[in-house]
Parts: sequence; C-alpha cells; structure tokens
Amino acid sequence: MAGRLQVVLGPAHDGPLVVEAPAVLRAAQQAAQDLAPELLILLADPGFAQRWRGQVAGLGAARVECAQAPLDREALLPGLPVLEVRAGGIPSEGALDRFLSVALTADRPVRWMRQGEVLAVYHLSPESYLSGSLAEARDVEAAAADWIGLQEPDGVRRADQAVFDGLVRDTDGYIARFDRRLSVALSRRLLRTPITPNQVTTAGLLLSLLGAAGLAFGSYAAQVAGVALLWFCCILDGCDGEVARLKLMCSRSGGDYDLIADHIAHLAVFVAIPLAVRAADPLASILLPGVLIVTGAAASGFSVWWLILRRPQKHPGPIQIFVERVASRDYVYLIAVLVVLRKLHWFLWAAAFGAHLFNLALWWLHLRRQGPRAPAAA
Repeated sequence: MAGRLQVVLGPAHDGPLVVEAPAVLRAAQQAAQDLAPELLILLADPGFAQRWRGQVAGLGAARVECAQAPLDREALLPGLPVLEVRAGGIPSEGALDRFLSVALTADRPVRWMRQGEVLAVYHLSPESYLSGSLAEARDVEAAAADWIGLQEPDGVRRADQAVFDGLVRDTDGYIARFDRRLSVALSRRLLRTPITPNQVTTAGLLLSLLGAAGLAFGSYAAQVAGVALLWFCCILDGCDGEVARLKLMCSRSGGDYDLIADHIAHLAVFVAIPLAVRAADPLASILLPGVLIVTGAAASGFSVWWLILRRPQKHPGPIQIFVERVASRDYVYLIAVLVVLRKLHWFLWAAAFGAHLFNLALWWLHLRRQGPRAPAAA
C-alpha cells in the first residue's frame, strides 16, 4: 500500500527493553516488516549505534542507517515521501500500513494522533519533513489497538506479548499452526542463548538428512526413529525465522540459506520414500513412482521459486498462501502415521502424482491471476 517510502524513527534510547531489545528497535522492526521502506533512519547518537549495531543491521529493512538529529538534506533520499515515527511506543502489526492508506490520499502532511499525542507524521517530501511545518497538517486518529504506549501501566508487557504473537503467520500450514506453538516455546528459550538463526537452520538440515537416511535404509524401528526426527525438524523449521526476529538478526542471506536448506531437506525426504518402501518390501516396484515423486518435487520447488520467491512481496498473495499451507512440512505427519502402520507405499503412489498436480495447480493459479492478455496492436 505504501509504495516507495523512507522512514525516520526516534529519538533512540536504550530503554525500555522489549524482548531483550530497545523498544525503538522493535518499532523500527515493525515498520520494516509492514512497509518495506527504501531507507530506514534511526535518530540515534553514536553510542547507541555502536552498542546495538548488530541489532540495527538485523532489522530486516533494505537499508538502515543511524544519524543524529537534526537531519540534513543529504541524509534523505530525494523525492521520496517521509514517514516520521515518534519514539515512545510500538505500532501494532499492519497499523502503519493502514495509516498510510489514508495519508496517501491527502495533498498535505498527515499526523497520526492518539488522545492528543502525535504518533507519526506523513510528509509528502523530504523538504516538508525538514521544514518541520505542520500548520496545515491533517489529523487522523489512531484506533486503540493500533499503538502500544510504553508509558502505559502494562505497556512493556503488552509489547513483549505482541512480539511473540507476531511470530505466528497467516500463511502457516494447517497442521503447522500446532507446530508453531511448540517452535515459539523453543525459540523463547533460545532467545537467551548465543545460538544464531543460521545455526538453527544448519541443525535442522543435518537432522533432516539423518532422518531421511534412517527412513530410507533402516529397519522398521529405524524408520520410525527417522520419521520422528523429521517431525522434530518441522519444529526447528519454524525456529530459525523466529529466532531471527526475536534477536533482530534478520538478513536476506539468512533467508536464502533457510530456503536452500528447506529445498534440500524436502528433496531428501522424497528421495528416501521410495527407498523406504523398497526396504520394507524388497519386491515392491518403486522405479516409476520414485521417478515421478522426485521429478514432481523438483518441478514444484522450481515453480515456487520462479513464481513467488524470486520476487518477494511485502504481503503474501493467494498463490503464496496456497503454497505455504499446502506445501509445508505438514506431510511429515501423514508419513509418520503410514510408517507406523507399514503403509508408506500408499503415500508413495499418491505423492507421485500429487506432486505433479500441485505443480500444475501453481501455474493454473498464476495464469488465472494474470488474466487474459490484451491483443497486440496492429
């Protein structure tokens, strides 16, 4: 909704802390998530910038800088609107985006107010921001749920809870919503350890490969143990992103690494399934379904990357929601049940065709969303 934008937030202070980080950084994190600004500037003295440099770099915005007030013209990107967010509170998820949907219709600065307090100001240009003139500004009242004031009696506690609640995503798979409860509980414990998100991703990948190996080449007991390990990896799959958000360690490279690790783990499991069927029944015919399930998984992985991941969007579209709900690791639960019942060959044949049908469904949704092309001009 916001389009191209730059955000100025502050002044920054070390306290109060919200989930082990200064509240101003949590506000900046929310702004980066909701608005994806071209530039995010924290009004901070050099001491603050030095003490929290790691967390500032991990806010998740494309470009983050610390600068002392007052800003000069060279600190801002020319021609882009400026959203000035005041310190002292944290916007709720999506609240800044909703405010901008109103502010963008105005031809003058717009102030976001709550009970006489200025929460944010939308300026049409850097010059408007630098002038500081709000004499003709339009006022928009914020809803009670849009802002958590840290000076309120339970403000810090509510802000802590909002950060944890924000770890739950609308795109979670249907069973993954249960996983999320477990992963958030584990991530909260990892918060006070030196463990990094990439270390969680690496552990999940190695355990996934170990679980797939147990599934593919083991006895019945080893297959059960292997699928149990794969289930635990479903929990870890959520923890790396959660730890990144909680510790303010979000990065594009970390997200890419997580994506690559997920693809490797998925492919390893789909390669393991026909081998597991053969281990359980040496006479089973696995060549055709094995080729179909592996090629279907590979084709679906490429389609997901081509249609969604190579062009990340601020808000998930219908294709992304469909993918994350259907193509998450929820299938591990079904595999676990079938392994225990010694019926994994059912899944092999179903997934052999289902992976290709899923791939076709992705392209059908994509083409349907694109709509009919206009005829070329003569």
